[in-house]
Amino acid sequence: MMRNRVQTAIASANLNSPDDSRRVIIRYADGTTLRGYFTAEGGQDLNSQLSDKFSIRNVAGNLEDVEVSGLKAIFFVKTFEGTQDYSEFKVFTQQPSGKGVWVRVHFHDGEVMEGIAPNSLGTFASKAFTLTPPDPRSNNESVIVPKHCLKEMQILGLASD
Repeated sequence: MMRNRVQTAIASANLNSPDDSRRVIIRYADGTTLRGYFTAEGGQDLNSQLSDKFSIRNVAGNLEDVEVSGLKAIFFVKTFEGTQDYSEFKVFTQQPSGKGVWVRVHFHDGEVMEGIAPNSLGTFASKAFTLTPPDPRSNNESVIVPKHCLKEMQILGLASD
């Protein structure tokens, strides 16, 4: 089940069609958020657009520029509201299955999150990487983590079937 979730989340974060749009919640380092829709430009995925800034369409339908330097993370979500009475778990309770690298990230603000990242050079060489959270019932489908917002990134192991 985790393997399918990882593949789905990676596919969600790596959009292939300019017609696709995904719900995102942009979380800034200062704690503020921006809700909107990301649409791939020219078939590019969001990771490839993380240079200095990119644009999303906010919930009012207006285009807004997002400065990458101020980001904490970009959450691809199921709904903008989430489930208020649900407390998600942010770490795996056992070694995860699926395909990828099991990582734990420590943000500068003290938050710790685990997930599965693609086992590829891009995860380690790029300015950001995609992380699939451990909780399948979470509102978060995947997270793009810019490395400048991390205090530490630990490799815990390989997730494999």
